[in-house]
Amino acid sequence: MERLPLGKLLLNFGYVTEEQIAVAIDIQGVRKKLLGELLVEHSFVSPQEIAVAISKQSGLPFIDVSEYHSSKEALNMLNRNIAKQLSVLPLNIQGDVFSVAMSDPFDINSVDILKRRSGMEINIFVSDRETILKRAEMLYYLLENPINATIKLQIEQVCVTGAISDIPGFINNIVNNALTERATDIHISPEERVTHIFYRIDGIMRHYYACPKSIHASLISRIKIISNMDISEQRMPQDGSFAHTFFDELFDMRVSTLPTVFGESLVLRILSKNLSLFNLEALGFREDILKQIIKQFERPQGIVLVTGPTGCGKTTTLYAGLRRINSLQRRVLSVEDPVEYKFPFIMQTQVNEKSGYNFNTAMRAFFRQDPDVILLGEMRDEHTAEMAFRASITGHLVLSTMHTNDAVSSIPRLADLNVKGYFVASALSAVIAQRLLRKVCAFCAKDLDVTMDYLLKLGFRKSLLDKLAVVSDSKITLSYGEGCEYCHGTGYFGRTVISELLVMDEELNDMIVRGHTPLALTQAAVSKGMVSMIEDGLIKSLIRVTNPEEVKRVVM
Repeated sequence: MERLPLGKLLLNFGYVTEEQIAVAIDIQGVRKKLLGELLVEHSFVSPQEIAVAISKQSGLPFIDVSEYHSSKEALNMLNRNIAKQLSVLPLNIQGDVFSVAMSDPFDINSVDILKRRSGMEINIFVSDRETILKRAEMLYYLLENPINATIKLQIEQVCVTGAISDIPGFINNIVNNALTERATDIHISPEERVTHIFYRIDGIMRHYYACPKSIHASLISRIKIISNMDISEQRMPQDGSFAHTFFDELFDMRVSTLPTVFGESLVLRILSKNLSLFNLEALGFREDILKQIIKQFERPQGIVLVTGPTGCGKTTTLYAGLRRINSLQRRVLSVEDPVEYKFPFIMQTQVNEKSGYNFNTAMRAFFRQDPDVILLGEMRDEHTAEMAFRASITGHLVLSTMHTNDAVSSIPRLADLNVKGYFVASALSAVIAQRLLRKVCAFCAKDLDVTMDYLLKLGFRKSLLDKLAVVSDSKITLSYGEGCEYCHGTGYFGRTVISELLVMDEELNDMIVRGHTPLALTQAAVSKGMVSMIEDGLIKSLIRVTNPEEVKRVVM
């Protein structure tokens, strides 16, 4: 296997441009860092994309180790220090085969060391070095110091003594355990005699701990202090934030309190700074839809909207699309509330209502900043919407989000914001509506044969099943998780996106101007090839990424 220099490899696979490499080399003269590090630091490429390129070159499979639970047997096979030294993560042992993740599959010496130490054949998967080292550090630590057991001991202490000796440490453990469990939110909910702690994992609330009510006030006060909130104010909702570091990875914790009859309820939203999140290819869009989405983000002008309810990944999709835009050749400005992720070469601003800097004010100021692309966090009111549409028809690409149930519903929503039909027809380029579905757990997945009748009973229309060539008298093989320690018995692990993409054309624009109903617009869009979210979900069920029950739960 010929090993190409990293820059040449990334260039060959289309992950970077020659211009980006040239800029990184210029910066290298000032920063004195490795080329790969500078390409990642300036968001030209993510560590995961580098690993995927190496995987393609070596012919070995890529694995995202952040979503893989190594077995205890595999971790015990290799000393922690050796694993870190070789940049290797043990995965599992099956028979006489030892599976590992490596960042450099061309490192023959490391493979030889693994063979000699394990006495087994080595099965290599490729992943990025940064994630391997973080995952190894965390898994080896948890092997010796299980956070969950520590939290339970602390709760037992409260039950016996009525108090806890280390509130900051307890909160730290709660947050760290949420991170190991891949939670997106932590809920601290008071009842009359008990305070409950929930984690939201893969979009579902799960109860983790019940604590004596005696420590509730101390928990809330401590979190409010580190979030720069007023601890004396308990009658009004408050918002705050703080930074949290876990195994050298920085997380933003957004905090919200709400007064209830039993005390203040508190929610922490966890925001990772991991650049690998913002990769359109990794979000789960089907290839045919992905190609159309990429084309929309590369347009010179127009409006591209990403719609859906809170927590459906709109911002992630928007930022992933933003990374497809060459910010070295096009000036990109953004106004957000708040700025959740920071990108080099993009001028990001944050709403500040106290000083009078809002979305509308920002849009007016942007016109004097010579922009090519404008990212508007959300279209909230008619003034902002009007400015966005004016920007698009004067030669700018505008990216924004809205809250609607599907793609076509964005049209009447824009009418609610007093955007005229002819404005929508002349400026709107595309609408991406999306949801997040849980994926079947790969660790306990089993195939199950069903019939068309079963899908019909779940509520799927026969016309849709006919369209997908589902035959009534044949068996349909689906995938279901039996429940295991990795998925906590749920049968699901991780999430993927389902979407529908409405691409505007002359006929649809004419229908909007003439005031056609959303139903008529939907029928016209489907006749032109638009795939509904339900159809997209069912397709992913048939290829065993998820299952029909999960599609029904989310979109039916």
